[in-house]
Amino acid sequence: MRQLPSQKSTVPKSQPSISRFFAPRELPKPDVKKSATGEIDTQTKKRLDVFSHLPSKKQKAENGNLNNVETSSAQETTCTTPTSAHNESLENEMDTSQHIVIDDVDDDEKDDSGDVLESSKARLLALFRQNGDPEASLSPESEQTLKSAKSAKSAKSAKSANLAKLAKPARAAKPKAAAKMTPLEQQYKDLKARHMDKVLAIQVGYKFKFFGQDAVVALQLLNIMLIPGNLDLDERKHDRYAYCLIPDNRLHIHLQRLLNHGLKVGVVKQTETAAVKSVESTNKSSLFLREVTAVYTKATYMGDEAVNGVPEKYGDSGAAAESDRYIICIDELDPAKTGIVAVQPATGDIVHDYFADTLAREELETRLAYLNPSEAIVICRNNHVSKESSLALKLQNPAISILVIEKRPTQDVQMLLTEVFLGLDLNGRYAHMPEYVILNFSEPVQCCILELINYLKEFNLSNVFTLTSNYSSFTELGRYMVLPATTLRALDIFQVDEDPAARQGTLFWLLNHTQTRKGASMLRSWIGKPLVSKDEIEKRLDAVQSLVSGEFVHILDAFKSLLTKIGKGGVDLDKLLIKIHYSATYNTEKITRKELFSMLKCFLDIIMVFRNFGDAGILDLRRTFAKSELLSEIMESLLKASKEQIVDRILGQINGGVAISDKDMTEQKTNFFIHENNTKYAAITEEFAHIKEIEEALEQELQAVRKLLKRPQLQFVTNLKDTHLIEVRNGKMVDALPRDWLRISGTKTVSRFRPPNVSKLHKKLQYHNDRLLKECDACFHQFLQEIDAEYEYLREIVFNLSRFDCLLSLSTLAQKDGNVDYVKPKLADEQLVDIRLGCHPILLKLPQNVGAYVPNDVKMSYDENKVLIITGPNMGGKSSLVKQIALFVIMAQVGSFLPCSEATMGVFDSIFIRMGASDNILKGKSTFMVEMLECASIIKNYTPRSLIILDEIGRGTGTSDGIALAYAILKYIIEDENGPLTLFITHYPSLHVLEHEHNTVSNHHMAFVEKRSQDGDEKDWPEVIFLYKLVAGVVSNLYGLNVAKLAGIEKEVIDAAHTMSETMKADVERSEILGALSQLTPKNAFDVLSKLF
Repeated sequence: MRQLPSQKSTVPKSQPSISRFFAPRELPKPDVKKSATGEIDTQTKKRLDVFSHLPSKKQKAENGNLNNVETSSAQETTCTTPTSAHNESLENEMDTSQHIVIDDVDDDEKDDSGDVLESSKARLLALFRQNGDPEASLSPESEQTLKSAKSAKSAKSAKSANLAKLAKPARAAKPKAAAKMTPLEQQYKDLKARHMDKVLAIQVGYKFKFFGQDAVVALQLLNIMLIPGNLDLDERKHDRYAYCLIPDNRLHIHLQRLLNHGLKVGVVKQTETAAVKSVESTNKSSLFLREVTAVYTKATYMGDEAVNGVPEKYGDSGAAAESDRYIICIDELDPAKTGIVAVQPATGDIVHDYFADTLAREELETRLAYLNPSEAIVICRNNHVSKESSLALKLQNPAISILVIEKRPTQDVQMLLTEVFLGLDLNGRYAHMPEYVILNFSEPVQCCILELINYLKEFNLSNVFTLTSNYSSFTELGRYMVLPATTLRALDIFQVDEDPAARQGTLFWLLNHTQTRKGASMLRSWIGKPLVSKDEIEKRLDAVQSLVSGEFVHILDAFKSLLTKIGKGGVDLDKLLIKIHYSATYNTEKITRKELFSMLKCFLDIIMVFRNFGDAGILDLRRTFAKSELLSEIMESLLKASKEQIVDRILGQINGGVAISDKDMTEQKTNFFIHENNTKYAAITEEFAHIKEIEEALEQELQAVRKLLKRPQLQFVTNLKDTHLIEVRNGKMVDALPRDWLRISGTKTVSRFRPPNVSKLHKKLQYHNDRLLKECDACFHQFLQEIDAEYEYLREIVFNLSRFDCLLSLSTLAQKDGNVDYVKPKLADEQLVDIRLGCHPILLKLPQNVGAYVPNDVKMSYDENKVLIITGPNMGGKSSLVKQIALFVIMAQVGSFLPCSEATMGVFDSIFIRMGASDNILKGKSTFMVEMLECASIIKNYTPRSLIILDEIGRGTGTSDGIALAYAILKYIIEDENGPLTLFITHYPSLHVLEHEHNTVSNHHMAFVEKRSQDGDEKDWPEVIFLYKLVAGVVSNLYGLNVAKLAGIEKEVIDAAHTMSETMKADVERSEILGALSQLTPKNAFDVLSKLF
């Protein structure tokens, strides 16, 4: 007896199959062959007859028909068997009970077409009930089609009528009552009701579906087709929910696009296979179990759903590549006691801080500029976030998502911290964590840690807070230089957006020659937080000098080759370690077997570098780095790690050849471990024994079939991953087969069967294969726990290797660059800047400036040139010069050499810059208001060890007010006994009088040459040639008209401007404003600014 065909069945090439799961399109019309007399041949008539019954585009639009007619070139007919390969077919049948196509009548079955079609109704209903729809029924139109087919003249014409008419959906006629939901739709409804805050991607066979409102989101953001239907959970206007679908191997791509639009996405997967279900389930016709196996946001996604664990790049311009995102929690209840905690799930880094802020949230803005979070949790009262905090977050990242949490009582926080850490505990490893958090952090920071743990529970990431080595303070008071957000922006320390092109021209771009990802991340931290301890800075500079010296090149080459190998391999050791930590606690596979093996091989390569040196090589290594305390510390730590056998022991359990290959993922899973004679993997060995026993039984059955068919060379065949099939030519051989053989598939020439005993063994084999995969996953999870127990040991190796990578990066920059030498700066105990022939380090590297940059000398100290007033023509190089000085200070305290002939630098604890003109419309502040607020903040926060740069103060208002404010601010800084070194750029030449009043002030300008016309006309304004040299003296002419000429403004306009400029200049000089300014005291100036602040 023939078995019931699945929905995935395909028909002979001449008759296309119908599927509702693809976009509607017209079938290609077959070529019309005519005889010599002009008549159409019989075969073509039959083919055209099929198309005559199919609905036209107009009919489809009228009927709302969204079924797609798909022409298949295959000549296969497939019958259903309960294998995992048919999951998709079974699910699709449950999803649509009125669109099954009967197409299992082969060309050779012409003997009893009426009987075949008479039984079709019963067979269809049996199929529906078998797959979870006990109340299924056929539409009236389908029943009529089946009845009318009895009178067909041949089996083939009956089949054609069936194909054409059953293709029309039953809902073409308006339903009298709402259709009953399928089991799959009911399952979706239950899942969605529990996860209304997420977009759900639900696995159905080999696809993922988005239903209802989620489908609308997918339509808009993923640009994929939507099948219309009900949108809301309780809506029943249609006979199904609207849906979109994507292939399962493209989930990673579409998932990232959704996440980059700020959505939270839940991934729902089938948690059982057809083979296991058929053996273990009490209700074999019930729906497959599905669960939300993972939840993701932009900051919490780490490529988990990538195919074979390898993230795939895609061309969506709106979606950034995988990046390291912070989630920040802010306790803003009292600005004077602000607490923040930021966690980077991809690396496990945790940054905390406790500080006093102003109402304008300037300190918060600085921290946001460093961290650039993509998600924020704000702890406040009455669910009300302050306007200032909200604006600070939105201005830093307009796409940031903000979650508001109500403030908890202090006693509740400490009790809940104890509870959450106990919930994360593995064998008592984290029993110390509640005490650690309560004793080491302020109450606002404790609140932030608690809320982040609770938030990350849903993503299976909250155990990151159990790693004490990952905690670091943002400020670590007294250890790092303060660089406010305005300074970071003014000096182009980091890129300003996610565009990779924006990295060029930044300080990080200049210094970054690291080979590893963790090294680059660490260098970024070094640049953002320069050291303020003279001893620590000297250690870094000595390490760079030892690496530049060129001694023992062969030793350095070994380390460089190692770092290059790790970098080119794309292995991020830090990220893979934290993935292991997550997976070990939550039994999730965030790390693939191939990634794990590659990581362990990298650790072994690091260790083997030291082991291969031998005793003599180790002595050379120690002599090489003896002059550097920092390098010796790094090398001794790595040497100690190389003596341990931890990595060797772990790798000894893995089958390396299988682990590195990803061609067959099943093979990789089942043979990842060397399980023989290892009691830890006894369950795997046992399942392999079962499988071997079944395979031997199958071989015996094959011998019996060979005798029956008298074909001694007969072998099992595999078709579309369906194994253990007996292939027989159609015709008499098929007719002679036992009637209890199960036909699985076939073509026009052959049919494939399974005898009853083979079917039973095949089913049993599938079951044990699935059991084997489950046991392998369980053993893999235990293996990850074993590795996670060595987290601190492995992370220490990564930490020291990354430090060495950073030092090598700085030494690469320190090599001679063309005609410019990089020198080691000398550090002084007092505050001073003494640079000889220094060049702007970033501009020097840009291609257009190679060999053309003009070096400058700068000398500043408390005793001489404490304040430099710099004037000069527009475009003369004033701003570039003062930025160069600030960059030199940062580079020196990071541990970098400087592009100059000689440099002696003091150690600064902060750099404050007020530069450029910008308003802040969102905060309701004008350009001048922003300028004054920044000046007031600088005056309030500077120390004797600060460096201040003020550029064109007062230009945001009228000339008289601008001169007055610039004079008052500068005079206050000069006369303050704690006033720091200051660079003051101005276009107000009148301020030169301060040099005569204070011996620590000096006037300088950027040199130039005037070139007048040869006719000697004094009324004609001169041409100016910029020399880009800092020289003593004051310039009264700013030569703005020359800049206007360079910009292409008409000469007549510039001549008129020149006349007006001369008139206004005389008026200003005759005014009495300077007399009034000379009477101002520093107290008067500060009072004016305090009112603004």
